Amino acid sequence: MTAIGAGSTSRRPATVAGLAVEALRAVGVDTLFCLPGVQNDDFFDALVDARDIRPVVTRHEQGAAYMALGAAQVTGRPAALCVVPGPGMLNAAAGLTSAYWGNARVLALIGSVPSVWRGRSTGILHDLPDPAAVLRQLTKHTGYIGGGVDAAGVWQQAVDELVSGTPRPVAVEVPVDVWSQPADGVLDAPRAAMPPIDGGQIEEAARVLGRAQRPLIMVGGGAQDASEPVRELAEMLEAPVFARYMGLGVLDTRHRLHAYLTMGRDLWPSSDVVVGIGTRMEFPNVEWGVGDDQQIVQINVDPDELDRYGTGTVGVHGDAGEACRLLIDALGRHNRRRQDRTGELAELRTRHFERIARLEPQLSYLRAIRSVMPDDGIIVEDVTQIAFVAHIAYEHRRPRTYLATGGAGTLGAGVAHGIGAAAATRDRAQLTIVGDGGMLFTATELATAVQHGIDTTVLLFDNGAYGNVQRLQRQRFGPDRTIASTLRNPDWIAFGESFGVRTERASGPDTLPAVLERSLAHPGPSMVVVDIAGEPDPWPLLRVRR
Repeated sequence: MTAIGAGSTSRRPATVAGLAVEALRAVGVDTLFCLPGVQNDDFFDALVDARDIRPVVTRHEQGAAYMALGAAQVTGRPAALCVVPGPGMLNAAAGLTSAYWGNARVLALIGSVPSVWRGRSTGILHDLPDPAAVLRQLTKHTGYIGGGVDAAGVWQQAVDELVSGTPRPVAVEVPVDVWSQPADGVLDAPRAAMPPIDGGQIEEAARVLGRAQRPLIMVGGGAQDASEPVRELAEMLEAPVFARYMGLGVLDTRHRLHAYLTMGRDLWPSSDVVVGIGTRMEFPNVEWGVGDDQQIVQINVDPDELDRYGTGTVGVHGDAGEACRLLIDALGRHNRRRQDRTGELAELRTRHFERIARLEPQLSYLRAIRSVMPDDGIIVEDVTQIAFVAHIAYEHRRPRTYLATGGAGTLGAGVAHGIGAAAATRDRAQLTIVGDGGMLFTATELATAVQHGIDTTVLLFDNGAYGNVQRLQRQRFGPDRTIASTLRNPDWIAFGESFGVRTERASGPDTLPAVLERSLAHPGPSMVVVDIAGEPDPWPLLRVRR
């Protein structure tokens, strides 16, 4: 393998900080979302000379982590952040949690207290009794560089872990007194390792699927880079394909075999074999249950997901795209002929849209958004009413165009999440859908977007409340039993303009397309504000329980 920096004395890292810069280069990071501080000064001094890595300085450590999440999700490649220890790391923790559940290869560079005081609870600036214990819950690998002699090995393991296996965050802690230490060794190119796929597992899955009479496919975030083989497999099996939300876009919703979530629920009981591709399948397992005569096939790079619920799953451990291609080849020996299901799916789709027709004005707003967003336009959802309905009504046309925080369900990540996605894809339209409840969590990162010229657009729906919480309070306890769910908001137009953000109000679904077109065409961050009230409850259609 070629050593990173070998043969170029000007780029050979002389210090731990220099080696950290090389680690970023090694995984293809050209943008570092960061908030500097005293424990990381020597690293940032080394970054001054790294003209190929752009620092995007944020207004809060949570913003840096959410931006890295957005950049990693939209590209499928590593993204990085750098923050100080203690409160800095803890502020970033929600973003790392979101990356953990959102299938994102995020590298977190975390400063640390002087190495001599580590773990001694002295109360020195930004101290924690055991920061690694926190990081281990948020990442799939956490490293610590205790000195220059350790640096190359720790960084090598970190970058190898980052590009391998299940897409999840990796963290490296570096003490304030170690950044400037001489670093022994150099980095090899990252060694991306995927589990070798067992041919026996493929054959067993092919036999089970080949004899299935009514197969069904569920896709998740792990299938976002397997769109074509998923489509080919579905057509070979005449199998409808549905997703909850992390898998949206894997199969174009206009495809004859695409099934919205309610359709998936309708099809579930009569499906003799269900194959999950890159999905934890927690929703149907928990909410719907697996019948005694139903067989589950799981394709997942994470071995823990192959039979988490003890249903006797036929498991295929490996990358979704590679496994699907091998399965397609094997099915040639086992597959039976099936009746074309286009008509059946068309009838279910008609029933689906009749079923959700009451979700107004959300549906009209989503149609307005779709009318102006290009096929490769990126939607980032915050936890809000319009986004909930988008799961079952928006026309998702391409993979990696609908970004969410997965099982974390992170309220308030949206503005920063979208900025990160926009920063990583500078030639594509990007829109964040956020409610007034989540808006102010990271709204100050609009200053970051202005400062760095990032073309993000925020579509803010204002109902003056934590709407989901307030509706649940009314439903469960009575209309006069709401508490701590009403909000008093700022003047959003003045708020946006105070940052230098182009801000405009849309009066309703009919005016939204023209307003959005102007905003998306604006060279820089923009915001569109919509007043909304009385949105009907989508959850009976989203949960579709047994």
